[in-house]
Amino acid sequence: MTTIIITCPKCQFSREIPSDKIPASARQANCPRCEERFPLPPRTSATPPAAATTADISPGEQPTPPEVPAVPPGEPTTPPPTETPAVPAPVSNKPRRIPFSFTGTSRDYFGIWIVNALLKVLTLGLYSPWAKVRKRRYFFGHTLIDRANFDYLADPMALLRGMLLAFALYMGYGLLSNLIPVVGQIIGLTIFLAIPWLIVRSRMFNCRYSNHRNIRFAFIPNYREAYIAYAGIPLLSIFTLGLLLPYAAWRQKRFIVEQTRYGRTPFTFHAEVKDYYLIALKTFGMLLLVIALFTAGTMATTTTFATLGEVNLEQAGFGVMIIAGYFALIAAYLMVVLFWQVRVINLTWSSTRIGQHRLQSALRTRDMIWIYLSSGIAIMLSFGLLIPWAAVRLARYRISRTSLIVHGDLDNFVNAVADDVDAAGEEISDLFDVDIELGF
Repeated sequence: MTTIIITCPKCQFSREIPSDKIPASARQANCPRCEERFPLPPRTSATPPAAATTADISPGEQPTPPEVPAVPPGEPTTPPPTETPAVPAPVSNKPRRIPFSFTGTSRDYFGIWIVNALLKVLTLGLYSPWAKVRKRRYFFGHTLIDRANFDYLADPMALLRGMLLAFALYMGYGLLSNLIPVVGQIIGLTIFLAIPWLIVRSRMFNCRYSNHRNIRFAFIPNYREAYIAYAGIPLLSIFTLGLLLPYAAWRQKRFIVEQTRYGRTPFTFHAEVKDYYLIALKTFGMLLLVIALFTAGTMATTTTFATLGEVNLEQAGFGVMIIAGYFALIAAYLMVVLFWQVRVINLTWSSTRIGQHRLQSALRTRDMIWIYLSSGIAIMLSFGLLIPWAAVRLARYRISRTSLIVHGDLDNFVNAVADDVDAAGEEISDLFDVDIELGF
C-alpha cells in the first residue's frame, strides 16, 4: 500500500497517510498542531521500493549455497568479482529553506549612481531611462537565490519613448488646466481613471523583462480586477470612513500575486482578508498610542516651562508644539507607517507560493526603523552623497530576510514565451507619481 508524507510548512509537523485515505478531490490540508491551511503536495509514493525476491525456505531447512565451478588444477584460486548493486538515492520530501542573498556593495553602486546623476543633469533628464535600467540591472544582478542571480533585460529606448509620451501628456495637462480649466479637469479625471490600466501595463513590462535562470516572469492582464482593486474599492472606502482600506489592500496584493507567472508556473496567494484587518487594527492602536504620548508630552512640557516662569504659557506651548510636532511626525512615520508596511510585506510574501514552493519574509519593524532613521541622518550630514550606501544597506537587509521554502527541484520550471509589452505604461505611471511597485 502506498503512502504520502504530508508536512506542514509552518510548524514542520509531518504525518504519513495511506494514499487511499485521501479523497481524490482533496486539494488542501489543515495542520492539527498549528491549524495552518496549506495545499497538498504532489501525490508521490513514500513506500520504499520492494526488496529483491528470495526463495521460500521451509522450517528446519538451510538454504542451499550457489554452486561454484571447479578450478582446474594448477591455476590460482581467485575469488569471483563482486558487484555492488546500485541503490537509488532516496527522494526526501522534507522542505528545505533557501535564503536570498545580496552581493552588491555601496562602493560599486556609488560609481553607477554618481554617473547616472551627472548624466541626467547634463542631458536634462533624457538619460533617465538608461539610469533606471543600469540601476535595476545592478540590483537584480546582485540578488541571488540558490547561487543564481536575477536579471533585468529592458531596452532603455522603449523607456525613453514612454517617457517622452508621458512628458507630452503632462505638458498638455498643465497648459489646458491654465487656459481651459474645464478641459484640464476632464484630462485629470481621465488620467485618474487610467491608473489601473497603467499599473497593469507597468507590471506586464517589468515582469516581461525580468528573469531568473533564463526563465522570464510574466504578468497576465486582468483589467476588470485591476479597476475593482485600485479604483472601485478605494473610492467606496471614502464613504465607509476607511473601513474598506484593509480589504482594498488585500485585493490589490492578491491581484498582483495571482496574475504573476514564473515561466508557466503561476503564483498563488493564500492570505485571508481578516489577516489584513488584524494588521490594520494593530496599526490603528499604535497610532492612538503615538497621539496620546505626543499630547501628554506636550502638555507636561508646557506646564513645566510655565511653572518655572521662564516664559508665559502661550509662548511655551507654541514653541514646544513646533518642536514636538516635528519629531512626532518622524516618530509617527517610523512607528506607524513602517509597522504597517513591514507586517503587510511579511504577510504577503509568506502567503505567496510558486507551484509547490513557498516564499517567506521575516522583516522586523525595529530593524527597519533603525535603518530608515540612521540612513536619513547620514544622508543629511553627507549632503546626499550617502544615498547609494543607504540604498544598498536597505536592499541587503530586505533581501537577506527573504527566503524560499523549496519542495522538490527548482529546475522543473519551464520557460514561458510572452509577447513584448510596450513600455509606455511604466514611464507614464512614474511621471504622474503612481506607486506601482510590488510593495512586498
